[in-house]
Amino acid sequence: MAVVVMAYGLRPTLAAAVLSVARQQPSAEVVVVHSGDGDPAEDLARAGLDVRVIKSQTRLFPGGARNAGIAATRAPIIAFLADDCVAHPGWIQARLAAHQEGAASVASALLCHRPRNLVAFAAHLSLYTRRLPGASEDVALLYGASYQRALFERYGLFREDIESGEDTEFHARLTEAERPTWRPDVRTIHTGPETLSAFLTTQNHRGRRMAEAQSAIGGPTKGTVAIDAIVRTGRIVGEALRFTPANERWRVRLAAPLIALGNIAYASGALSAASP
Repeated sequence: MAVVVMAYGLRPTLAAAVLSVARQQPSAEVVVVHSGDGDPAEDLARAGLDVRVIKSQTRLFPGGARNAGIAATRAPIIAFLADDCVAHPGWIQARLAAHQEGAASVASALLCHRPRNLVAFAAHLSLYTRRLPGASEDVALLYGASYQRALFERYGLFREDIESGEDTEFHARLTEAERPTWRPDVRTIHTGPETLSAFLTTQNHRGRRMAEAQSAIGGPTKGTVAIDAIVRTGRIVGEALRFTPANERWRVRLAAPLIALGNIAYASGALSAASP
């Protein structure tokens, strides 16, 4: 397996992301694709990491970073990890097992990095209830995927001109049998906002970015994206209660008002998106 760690700027979480992959067994071919200001080589060296870094002085959207990593690696299976994420132990082994069972692409579950921080927990649930390990297969969102390299040879690469949604667009090109398989035993830990101001700012940005991405691929209008953000609060809380262990559900109830507030910020961001 090849693992492409995608980095923009100099986030302090990059070394932890790379280290989480480097510690996995079996080992993988690892490359960092970095765009924007700075050079991560020094931070990686301080962490004792000797990995190949592909640099771009101009910003690469996720699709561009993915494609650069595909071109720089050779392994028949390719996985991707953002620089604000950490691969949970067993991440590679569980992916490879699923691919060896015949899956062309394998989706992963997503964990909150600080579930005892109420804002961090609310931020995570606001976006990722359907990627919790306890999510049922019929509603799980199939992202954080690894792929057989042959898929890119058959269907082409990711779109590089959109800020998000590049994997959604790529998955739409695949046959039903080739689309990601839900494997909640493949777990990624996501580092999200920990303060209220950071949470609301991030939600606003995500709403704008999603509306613009949907416009670029012919999806719902920004008004629809905004309305969906508001009405999904009840669904998020309900699903979080279903998919969270019983002894953690009290935390979901405490997080509910923060989730509602974050969705208002998301809707505001969507409405501010540039029109095509």
